[in-house]
Amino acid sequence: MGLLLSLLVISFVVFVHEYGHYVLMRRNGVQVVEFTIGFGPTLFETKLKSGTMFRIKPILLGGYTRPVAEGDATVESKSAWARFKIYMAGMFFNATAAFVVFTVLTYATHRAPAVVVNIAHMTHAPSALMPLVCAFIMSYGFWLATPVILVWLVAQGARQFFGGMSGPIGIIGMGGSVVAASPTAGTLLMNALSFFAMLNVGLAGFNLLPVYPLDGGRVFDILLEKAFRGRAQAVTRIYRPVSTAALLAFIALIILSDVLKAFLHFGQ
Repeated sequence: MGLLLSLLVISFVVFVHEYGHYVLMRRNGVQVVEFTIGFGPTLFETKLKSGTMFRIKPILLGGYTRPVAEGDATVESKSAWARFKIYMAGMFFNATAAFVVFTVLTYATHRAPAVVVNIAHMTHAPSALMPLVCAFIMSYGFWLATPVILVWLVAQGARQFFGGMSGPIGIIGMGGSVVAASPTAGTLLMNALSFFAMLNVGLAGFNLLPVYPLDGGRVFDILLEKAFRGRAQAVTRIYRPVSTAALLAFIALIILSDVLKAFLHFGQ
């Protein structure tokens, strides 16, 4: 049950992210060839009115939106502002989905993490708007603050950093914790919604990191293009492989941390 919940929630989070890219690509004249959720062999496919092939695949741990590779309808052919909106769209849709869910949950339960409540009180907002402010902080606020939070965790040391991070194994395991903490259907729904909102913020925040090929790295590419102009290509030729290598090393360490946590938990 926990595994199924995790896969369903991850799938919906990925769908929200990729749908954001899809919508902004279409609005900016980019032809989208494929919109896929999952990996592996195709389980279901249909051609949308826009001409895009929508596919669902069995390994529900990701997805992608593939634009056309050549011609005037590519992402690269668009202006810097259009590309910025396209790359930011997936993260923004994730944060917005989290904001909507957190708003519902905070108004329904009148509860939020203590650190969020303390920050919300600093705004001096009316009490009737406090749940809305808390939801804003937990969604858009935490999304935009992710790079700073990661730097802070690194400054606390490796133990604190990896203790506060979860990779694919840890995220899948969270579904079991949600089910175990939900004795009734009502609490399961509330906890599942909270899990969905938190994963949306997590995916948006991770993609905000300025490393290629994440969305944040592509946005950073645009900033380099504007800052260095004629020398931008020379800078990106160094920046892209270096940041990609750093990202792969980071992912490998997170997965290793996940495995070690699972091993220690199994041994207890």
